[in-house]
Amino acid sequence: MKRYHFWGSILSIFAFIFILAACSLLPEKQVHYQRFGNGTDTRLTYYARRDKVTRQETRSIVLYSALGVTDKESAQQILVPFSKRFQGIDGLTEKITYKKTYAQEELTIDYSKVDIEKIRNLPGMRYSSSTKSNNISLKRSETLLKRNKFVKITDNKFQKFTQKELTRKPYSINDFNKIKIASSSLDANATTIAELKKQLGRPDRTQKTQTSGTERGSYLWYLSQNKTAYISVYTIGEQIRTKSLSRYGTAGKNISSATFDSLENGTDYDVVITVLGEPTRVTVTSSGSSSYTTLVYRNRTTNKNYSFYFTNDKLISKSESN
Repeated sequence: MKRYHFWGSILSIFAFIFILAACSLLPEKQVHYQRFGNGTDTRLTYYARRDKVTRQETRSIVLYSALGVTDKESAQQILVPFSKRFQGIDGLTEKITYKKTYAQEELTIDYSKVDIEKIRNLPGMRYSSSTKSNNISLKRSETLLKRNKFVKITDNKFQKFTQKELTRKPYSINDFNKIKIASSSLDANATTIAELKKQLGRPDRTQKTQTSGTERGSYLWYLSQNKTAYISVYTIGEQIRTKSLSRYGTAGKNISSATFDSLENGTDYDVVITVLGEPTRVTVTSSGSSSYTTLVYRNRTTNKNYSFYFTNDKLISKSESN
């Protein structure tokens, strides 16, 4: 009976297909594939005799910016629970190394040793039948890889991240705080949209309108390749009046009730950031000489949202909701 199964590493969760095939005593050959882009570099090597895959190795790099996080601690919150499921299985080894700006995974499957039943329900695994055979078809595996935008690599000509891409720090709340919004049309110390474009590059989205002879605009920059993290600003003329940082797609903190309760009215904005770290969302707007800020944190475990409201950088109220 034919069997189809999909295999993906934790960092990529890409699909692979395998079918029952005949074994051969021919020398083992290697076939290399790569999928590169969107902040990830996934390289897969099949070792095979004729059409039978004997083992596979996957080497993956994912930039923290692609996960929508800013540091290795936040990346670990996402990846460690998945990595634990891959441990202690004969014939399978998996390890993630956390660098300053990216994570690196190494995964190996030895099909002469692994028990298919033990990896059947791992992330990225699917089966079309209940067969327990470890005979894996190289030809069918390659077909699915190509369908999923993997490219066959010869002569070791892999695409690579540049050193600048590997070492670039993800955009953080500290970077966001440097954007100074204008309190009035006469505020010469505020960040202009031209200055922000110089820093972030060309916006991914732009919209402009004219009201009573004054140009108003909205601009958005994606901070992650999957578009779950972004910065948006709203302008009057060249001046920024509202700014937002959003990372709802991936960011999250495990906040305890005790920590939430300890942050009382009057607490400085910077203190809340120090205690809780990178927020899921922050919005800052101005009206005259006053600024109004909303910080939102999402508990990764319960999906509960914790919101903090500030006037002139002083906490005035807070709430929690499901």
